[in-house]
Amino acid sequence: MPMAIVIARMRAHGVGLLVAILLTPALTAAGAELAFVSMRDGDPEIYAVADDGTNLRRLTRVRSEDTRPAWSPDGTHIVFVSDRDGDQDIWVMDSQGGDQHQVIDTDAFEDMPSWSPDGKRLLFVSDRDGNWEVYTCAPDGTGLTNVTNHPGWDGDPTWGPTGETIAWVRDSDENQDVVVAQANGKDVRVVATHRAWDGDPTFSPGGTRIAFRTHRDGNIGIYLYDLARATLTNLSANDLWNEEPAWSPDSQRIAWASSPAGNREIIVMQMASRQQTNITQSPHNEWAPRWSPDGSMIAFISDRTGEMRLYVANADGSNVREVSGGPVRDVPCSWRPQPRR
Repeated sequence: MPMAIVIARMRAHGVGLLVAILLTPALTAAGAELAFVSMRDGDPEIYAVADDGTNLRRLTRVRSEDTRPAWSPDGTHIVFVSDRDGDQDIWVMDSQGGDQHQVIDTDAFEDMPSWSPDGKRLLFVSDRDGNWEVYTCAPDGTGLTNVTNHPGWDGDPTWGPTGETIAWVRDSDENQDVVVAQANGKDVRVVATHRAWDGDPTFSPGGTRIAFRTHRDGNIGIYLYDLARATLTNLSANDLWNEEPAWSPDSQRIAWASSPAGNREIIVMQMASRQQTNITQSPHNEWAPRWSPDGSMIAFISDRTGEMRLYVANADGSNVREVSGGPVRDVPCSWRPQPRR
């Protein structure tokens, strides 16, 4: 976990535990913050900004491609992908952009990193074994584990809310299924297998359900799979293009990108009533919805200015504001977790 990184490094230099804790970056109590990727300075770099567009900070400053930022659960570190050493590897930095260090150093490519809910493991994909597999390791790079051990393509991994399970997408015989397993790769089971391409798996905050996109009905729909009951529900229930489902922190709503008028919009569904609301109502394209930690806001990417920029709106679609202050890469943002009180 991020604290463990700091403590280990301080102990290595003969400094006590108390000092290590005192030097851990403090969290900002007021407001919410997002990390995102922009090419405004010539190459993809990682930035952070408050949810009202203030306090814009550039965190990486290397002439390379830095992307895929994801905050640690305690908000003190960011894992990201960088090709600054010639190939695409996993890196970690603190919340101010300091102490940037390589976690994984291979001649292979790594991608899609995320933190376990307790901050003790990283989940990512790598082609180090000749095909794309899902791996976990400690934040210092030790304890590397190949979770999938599968001859086909495996990708798009995500943690369950307790860190005991993971889901990912597996390609078998030119068919892509969502699979679920223990975090060590045991007890693999396919979620609602079908001769269609499934993807974008995301656990409900309670860990009992998985939302995902699927091509099984001819269009791209959002489906819900109940892990205990093994039941499948078509949530989007339309013939449109639907993708990128995202649960609200209280499990009461799901947001996704859809195309009700040909362009992409952000749809929010109330899980109890199944009522769907288009919260963007724009002639432009909006996608990649991400809920704020308290569920009051949704961040998304939009091309309404003619270029991709990051926006934040209240969960009902009101108070839309552009927060990136410039163009962004087509990579979902990451909200900084709220500090524990």
